[in-house]
Amino acid sequence: MNYPAAMIRLVRLDPSGVRQLSLNYLPWICIFHVSMLGLIYGGTAAFLSRDLLLGQGIVRLTLAGIPVAFLMHAGAALFIWVFLKALGGNAAFLTGYFFMGVAAIALWPAAPFLAMVQVRASSPIMLTAFILTGVYGLAVTFRTIHHAFGLSTTRTIIALSAAVIYIGCFLYLWM
Repeated sequence: MNYPAAMIRLVRLDPSGVRQLSLNYLPWICIFHVSMLGLIYGGTAAFLSRDLLLGQGIVRLTLAGIPVAFLMHAGAALFIWVFLKALGGNAAFLTGYFFMGVAAIALWPAAPFLAMVQVRASSPIMLTAFILTGVYGLAVTFRTIHHAFGLSTTRTIIALSAAVIYIGCFLYLWM
C-alpha cells in the first residue's frame, strides 16, 4: 500500500493501512508527521505573537515548535506504552512510538487551536473547534494504538484514559 492510501484510511479511522506500509518508512513518516505538527503549532504561535516579537525571531519561534512536538510525542508515547504494556499490550516501545507518530497527522487540525487556547486568543467557537479536532485526533490515535498493541477495546480505553489523565496533569503543571 502506498502512503496516500494508507493516510486516507487512517484519517477515516481505519489504521489497517499503516500495517501495510513498509517498516523502513514508518520512522520517516513519523518524523514528517510530528515535524509538521510542530511547524503548524509553532507557526500559529509565531503568528499570534508577531506583535510581541516585532519581526525578531518569528522563524525561530516557528521552528521551535518542532522540538516541542517531538518532546510531547515522546512523552505521550512513553506514558501510553507503559499503561498499555501494564494491561498486556504486546508491542515494543518503538512500534508504539512510530505508530503514534504516524497518527499525528490527525492532530494537525488541532495544533493551531491549541496555540490559540494557550495564548488566550480564543473565542467559544475556537474552543469548540479545539475540542472537536482534539477529540478527532484522540480517536485516530486510539484506533491506531488499539491496532498496534492488540488489546481489547476495554483495556485500550482504560490504558488510554489513565495516560490522558496523567499527561493532562503534566501539561497543567507545565502551563
